Amino acid sequence: MVNGIRVIKDPEIAKLFADETRRHILHTLRHHERSATDLAKSLKKNHSSIIHHLNLLKEAGLVKKTRTVQVRNMVQSYYKSIGDRFIVSYSLSETLAEDDNYMVWQEEVQQRITDGLRSFGLEFKAEKREKVEELITLIKELRKRAFEETVDKQGNPNELGRFIYRSLVKLVTNLKLAQDQNYISALNELNSVLTFQE
Repeated sequence: MVNGIRVIKDPEIAKLFADETRRHILHTLRHHERSATDLAKSLKKNHSSIIHHLNLLKEAGLVKKTRTVQVRNMVQSYYKSIGDRFIVSYSLSETLAEDDNYMVWQEEVQQRITDGLRSFGLEFKAEKREKVEELITLIKELRKRAFEETVDKQGNPNELGRFIYRSLVKLVTNLKLAQDQNYISALNELNSVLTFQE
């Protein structure tokens, strides 16, 4: 069964993604059904902390309880993510800019992306760093918007199967971006600032 891509449009739910432990829980539960005990062991966190995070994710509708199992004298609940992938809507950018935790997380991601260019043999002059970050942010936002518009029109992904569904989402997103002059201009400008190292 394909759970599909879920677009998060509620700012309060989007803020849950700023916490690293919750992101790890969602990532794990996208691929495997797990109990709180399993998650606590794999994430090296205490059980009560995992329960707290699971309750927040369950209340937000991001995970669901799939079954319960009697283990000795205790009942153990198992959980699974409701989606294969979550994206925070581009329309929440301004609202989330007011949340310090979310912005710190986004800034860390931005720094890692910019620094990560070197691992692909891409360099830029130190004085161009701010411009590079600005262009990457714009490109990410435009890509996110096109991706979200594509997902919103996805229909029933179960009819397609996981591989075909993901391939079509990428293809349709790229077709949209190929017609977006702002996206093309930002890519061209970024390309003119970066140099490929042999």
